[in-house]
Amino acid sequence: MKLREYIRKLISKQVAENKDITNEGIVSGVMNHIKGILDKSNDKRLERSLQKIADESPEGKKAVDNLMKKIKATGNAVKKADDLMAKADIFS
Repeated sequence: MKLREYIRKLISKQVAENKDITNEGIVSGVMNHIKGILDKSNDKRLERSLQKIADESPEGKKAVDNLMKKIKATGNAVKKADDLMAKADIFS
């Protein structure tokens, strides 16, 4: 399916679900959907690449494990910061 056809299908779905949607809302919805697809694709590619490194040697496995721990810790720190900003009503 061509990208143009796919986007047209997404727009039709959004309009069917919400008759009062604005052009900005349509564009935002389509872009968010495409971003989600690209994020999943990038995540899968990263996982495959890291698994390949981990499978090459014990040192590679250790490095991948350490990286994954750091990624998880960073994600947790960002979530805590977001929660604190929301609690303090910053950027809302």
